[in-house]
Amino acid sequence: MKINCRQIMARFFYPFNVVVVLLVCVTILFSFSKSYAPTKMSDAELSDIEGQAIFSINYYSASSAVPFGSDFSGTAYNFWTGSQSVVRLMLGIDAELNGHFQSFKMGYYNGGWDQDTTNYFWGTTNRATPLKWTGVFVDFGFDNYSNSGTRQLNYIELGTISASGHIEGTICTINGLVYGGTGTNEGVMLRQTAAGFRSINFNNEVMSFVFAAKYRYQTPSGGGGVGGTNNLQGIFIKIPYYNADS
Repeated sequence: MKINCRQIMARFFYPFNVVVVLLVCVTILFSFSKSYAPTKMSDAELSDIEGQAIFSINYYSASSAVPFGSDFSGTAYNFWTGSQSVVRLMLGIDAELNGHFQSFKMGYYNGGWDQDTTNYFWGTTNRATPLKWTGVFVDFGFDNYSNSGTRQLNYIELGTISASGHIEGTICTINGLVYGGTGTNEGVMLRQTAAGFRSINFNNEVMSFVFAAKYRYQTPSGGGGVGGTNNLQGIFIKIPYYNADS
């Protein structure tokens, strides 16, 4: 079977419609694909085949740590998220994002927001240089994954292991998974009021959003993580290098 698929690059201008945009991109990709009926191929034809995966699915058990890029020293950053099983959908998409939010809020309950940022920019303020996500992943954390009667979805995490570029905004409240800085409890910020304006530059680093009923966060150090806070609940922005700039 010969399959000819064209590679595309998605350019997202409204980041938080990202799930819908990803689905549209996949649909467009398949609409441009050409397929042929099965046919016998020669050795020469087989040797000329080149392929690129649109997505991959990986499974991590309680005994295998989930990979999240590298820490400050460049050491592999792998840790357990507190779920017995994690299923990762890795999309072969490079996304360039330019966006401005006059007011960005997520997760309102008990009288407050998990995320509350104003004048929020993804990419530079002049829109000349976008924030780039190289590869997009969606993780699903489960307990009792193989038992349909007791299976429990603990969290969904959407983001990239390799963000490059700039974000800035005035943070009113943040539910964050960060590294050091003003974070507490092994780098976790639980609905903390930040000191106003923040400017962050990413250099091939993790940036994701975690929608959690139960999540464990470990700070990056030495590959296996340091410490850890269990059973986190809420909507978190995961930016371990939160204090990288100002």
